[in-house]
Amino acid sequence: MTGFTQDSFKFLAGLKSNNDRDWFNDNKSVFTTKLEAPFAELLEALSDRLSDALQPLRGGKSTMFRMNRDVRFSNDKSPYKTAVSGLLTPSGKKAEANGVCYVHLDATGGFSAVGYYSLSPKQLGPMRDAIIDRADEFDDVMAKLKRAKRRLSDDDMLSAMPRGFSQHADHRHADALKLKSLMIVETLPKSAWLSGDVVDRIEKLARDGMPLLTFAQPAC
Repeated sequence: MTGFTQDSFKFLAGLKSNNDRDWFNDNKSVFTTKLEAPFAELLEALSDRLSDALQPLRGGKSTMFRMNRDVRFSNDKSPYKTAVSGLLTPSGKKAEANGVCYVHLDATGGFSAVGYYSLSPKQLGPMRDAIIDRADEFDDVMAKLKRAKRRLSDDDMLSAMPRGFSQHADHRHADALKLKSLMIVETLPKSAWLSGDVVDRIEKLARDGMPLLTFAQPAC
């Protein structure tokens, strides 16, 4: 399936250059038909495909993020986000503490990420304890990710061992212990969205990430 066209990307590029309510309202029909509707359909299609996964994930229009920005505490008063994004979650709701599949589309293409994003200190403690206490199981997770040619993103990594874990600096999973987000990521170029390949690629990413989701879930 694909409902994304060049007009989808033209809208996002135009919004980036004309981030104001008048421009958005004048072009809202393009947003609705070329972005909002096909993005919701994408999440619904993925929900169907992942219904038999080790950790089923669900989403749709209700798990998309609003385009409106919260500008109350920001110096940037631009009213709109310049990307369309949404989630697939175990519960099918956005307010989800367990692992997710995040999908992001912007004027240049987009990406998808599977795992745990920006965990709170309360969540990170049990997660890190699980990696230490079940190190052999985590070895298996890492081996499966490697076989799938995936790796944990290091974009959200502490420069030093987290507080309370300094004694584990020489642990074989020390790098994972320094992560605040445990996710695998795939870049999705424009061509994937336009051709419909985006569905296959996100499904594969989600299935490749299942060992991570099923290992970490009890810790969150």
